[in-house]
Amino acid sequence: MAIMNPTTPEKVTRAGAVAGLSAGDRVVEFGCGYGTILALWGKRFGIAGRGLDIREDACRRAVALLEKEGLSSQVEIARADVLNETPDGRYDCAACIGSSHIWGGFAGAIEAMSAWLKPDGRIVIGERYWARDNVPPEFARQWRDVLTEYEIVQAARDAGFDIAATFRASPDDWDTYESGNWQGLLAWLRDHPDGTEADEVREYLYRIQDEYAAYGREYMGFAIYVLVPF
Repeated sequence: MAIMNPTTPEKVTRAGAVAGLSAGDRVVEFGCGYGTILALWGKRFGIAGRGLDIREDACRRAVALLEKEGLSSQVEIARADVLNETPDGRYDCAACIGSSHIWGGFAGAIEAMSAWLKPDGRIVIGERYWARDNVPPEFARQWRDVLTEYEIVQAARDAGFDIAATFRASPDDWDTYESGNWQGLLAWLRDHPDGTEADEVREYLYRIQDEYAAYGREYMGFAIYVLVPF
């Protein structure tokens, strides 16, 4: 999957527009994955900046994508543990789509990302949330850092930000994302039918399918939020 979250290029682009991205703006993305979001914003808005990810393969693919799109002179990709990086307060926008767990959840992510921003810097963050208020305890216990949307709004305000826009995942976005995970695991199983980890991979596949069918569709939401300072 080009974007490893339940969202679309169109929603990511709309979020960038609401964040006021324009040519020359510097963006830092944490957990940048394959560089898809930075590439989208580079092509559409002319941004520059930096993507950080701890996964070597993801960084390699991100570099290749940016080179293909003619953006390698604008956007740098660095393999790094974000927690060991020093904030410099030089960015117009900080983004983190689906990786707030790096800092233990939404509130910690907003606090940490703010240190990378200029005084008028904006944040674009993709976050899971509870879509209903009666989540079964056996499912809720697996996702202890997930908030309600009300809690997300309050945490943003407590950190000095207003939420300017929300771009929620649709049921189709979720199905596409989850199905992409299943297809990747099935492809691995086809390529490694006798692998020592085959039973473990199949068990994991069935577990996440069962969780999605029993709980995920009904109780878990995902949205991209655009935060602007007071």
